Formats: sequence, structure tokens, C-alpha cells
Amino acid sequence: MIAPYSPRITVDGGEYFPPPYSTTDLSSVASVGLIPVGILAALSVITSMGLICFIGFRILTWRLHYKTFVGYNQYVVLVLNLLLADVQQAASFLISFHWVHKNYILAPHPACFAQAWLLHSGDISSAFFVLAIALHTFFTAVYGMRIGNKTFYAGIVALWAFSYFLTGLGVGLHGDKYFTKAGAWCWVSSEYERDRLGLHYIWLFIVEFGTILIYFLTFQQLRQKTSQLFAGHQVGHNLPNQATVEAVNRITKLMTLYPCVYVVLTLPLAAGRMWSMAHHGEQYSDAFAVTAAALLTSCGWVDTLLYTLTRKALLKDTMPGHNSRGNGVQGDDSWEATELGQKGITHTRTVTVEDGVLRDTWCEPDISTEGHRGRPQQDNGASFFREPSPSSSIDPILSGKAAGQKVKTEVSVGSPEVNSDSEPSDRSRTSSTHNRRH
Repeated sequence: MIAPYSPRITVDGGEYFPPPYSTTDLSSVASVGLIPVGILAALSVITSMGLICFIGFRILTWRLHYKTFVGYNQYVVLVLNLLLADVQQAASFLISFHWVHKNYILAPHPACFAQAWLLHSGDISSAFFVLAIALHTFFTAVYGMRIGNKTFYAGIVALWAFSYFLTGLGVGLHGDKYFTKAGAWCWVSSEYERDRLGLHYIWLFIVEFGTILIYFLTFQQLRQKTSQLFAGHQVGHNLPNQATVEAVNRITKLMTLYPCVYVVLTLPLAAGRMWSMAHHGEQYSDAFAVTAAALLTSCGWVDTLLYTLTRKALLKDTMPGHNSRGNGVQGDDSWEATELGQKGITHTRTVTVEDGVLRDTWCEPDISTEGHRGRPQQDNGASFFREPSPSSSIDPILSGKAAGQKVKTEVSVGSPEVNSDSEPSDRSRTSSTHNRRH
């Protein structure tokens, strides 16, 4: 049976909903347990904001550090938005200090509304960006597809708009009765269990189980495609570039960490809420609530730690760069100084093979017969050539369809700098995959 919202109680001269929508006396477990929750929330807010400022500074001063605009690195932009969502989520639990200090949780109250809004929108938006990271990694690693910048940024705006829509819809439908005390903090009132499910939980579980499925398919497809690339090559044929294949796998593994952290830290509270719904609104203990809240509010500082530890590995595989002095001298963070650069992978582009015919460019297996770069290579009267992709572009790396269909393959030139007016070095290497029929 749903508890009534009246008669209201009077506290400090104001009128508020009666229990269970408000409480004038926190339990001893909640009073003590909310303190570490607030401390972890403060840690997440401080560290996440620090990293957001650092990334923002690097975006504004990208010419001093990189060869391309950092805003074009979609991996970094996705992590940045995930951190913004984490800040909202963690900021909601900072209000726990207010409840501990006052020894009550009251609704309707500005602090209660702010906590519930930040928690709801932070949960939803962080879930969506975790899913976006998973989908982006899938299409990039498996299909070699890079989303256009306009589409990419439009998608980010749409995710934020939809997150706030799901948060604000309940408020618009139910007014000040929507956000009340819910356990040891404020959130959606227990009266609106269907709204909790439709506007919150269903999306969290879609993300949690969806990301697991997506990454399972990603690794399965990568393993299959890597095997296909290397299978069927006979001695004397050029092999696909192993360093680039390794780079794709490294990026995928790095980006897998964020969904894993999200699932581990958010699943306990979501499972507790679902248990409560299954038991007709029965509340779980305050001890469970504060423990689950401590895990949830840790998303920010854990994501910050992950990015800090994996930043160099991520950037070296996803964008070129140079040292912080901006004088053109290669630094430790530069593309050429990375493992890929050391293996001769300094310039990459994509060509297309259709039915055994190389459509975009032509290169002999023995490059010692090549002429000047820019001149077409001849073979039985065939001549194909296109200008190489810009060194700052991001081309598809692995792509393919069924045997006999169009296959995108990588051609890499292993020289530190390639001048269109100069002859290729004897040390330069060209690797390509051949269209195969099974």
C-alpha cells in the first residue's frame, strides 16, 4: 500500500512530507556510513574535475603538444564526457554531508531535489557514455569505421539531451512528489516504482549487459579477423602489418576497462533496487545502502585513475604528436617515439581490393622496382594511384566482408618522414593483404 503524502510535518518552520518520504532522525548506521560516502564523493569530484581541466587545457593548447587537434580524438572526447557524468553523480553524494549535519532528510527540499536530480542524471548519462564507448570501440576495431565528427558530436549532444529528458520527465509528470527520501538519500519516490523502472533501471541494465555482449563480440570478431588476415599467406607474400593489428587490440583492451569499472561499481545498488521492487517496496538495510553508495560514487576517481594510467598508451596508438615545447623535436609522447614508430609504422593509409583488383593504388611486392612516389606502377597495362591519406588522419585499420567481396587493407610506409618529391628509402616497407576466396 502506498503511503500518503499528508499530513505534512513541520521542521525548522517548513512543511515537509511525512515518513517514509522524509525522516527527522537518521539511523546511526546512516549517520556514520554517509561520512565515508561523502569523502569518496569529494575525491571523485576533485580528481575528475582536475582531469577534466587538464584535458581541456590540452585541447586549448593542442598545437604545443600534438600534431592534430585533440578534439578529433574521439576516444578522448568520450572519456571526457564520461568524467563529466561522473562529476554529477559524485556531486549528488556531497549533499550527504548536509543530511548528516542536520540529522534529517526532508522532501520537498532544495537539497533533496538537487541530490536526486544529480544522482538520476549522473547515473543515466554515465551509463550512456559507457555504452557509447563500447559501441565506438566495436565499430572502430571490428569494422574499421570512423564516425564523422559532425555525427559524433551530434550523438554526444543527443545523449546528454536524452539523459536530462529521462530525468526531467518524472518531475514534469509528478511535480514535487517525485523526488523524496529513498533509503539514505533522496531519489525517486517509492510511490513511482514504474517510473524508476522505465526511466532509470531498464537503461542501466541495458548498458550493463549490453556492454558485456558488445565486448564479447568485439574480441571474437577481432580474433577472427586477425586469423583471417594471417591465414592463407604463403612464403614470399607480404603479411599484414602486425604492429597495427597489435595496436587495435591494445586500444580495445584499454577501452574495455571503463565498462568493466562501471558494471562492478553500479551493479550492487541497481541489484538492491530491483530486489526491493521484487519484494513490494521492502527497503534494504542502511548498511547495504551506504556500502553500495560508496561503490557508486567511486566511479569518478576510479575512471580518473584509469585514464591517468593508460593515457600515454591510448594516445600513442590513436594520434600523432610531438613534445610539449612544440619545436618539432620528437618527444617521449610523440607518435614516432612510440612502439609503432619504432617498428616503422609512421604513416598509414587504406586501399581497397575488389575481386582481386587493387583499385586505389598499386605497388609491386618488390619495392626496389618502384619509381618516384607519385608515379603509377604498371602491371599488364594497369595503373592505379591515389594520394596517400594525410598523416594526421585516422583510417580504417581492419575491415572485410565475405570472401570475394570488398576488402579494405592497410598499406604502411616505414620511413620517419615521407617527402612527396623524394624517392622512397631502401628501408621503406610496404605491406598489404590480398583478397582471398575461401
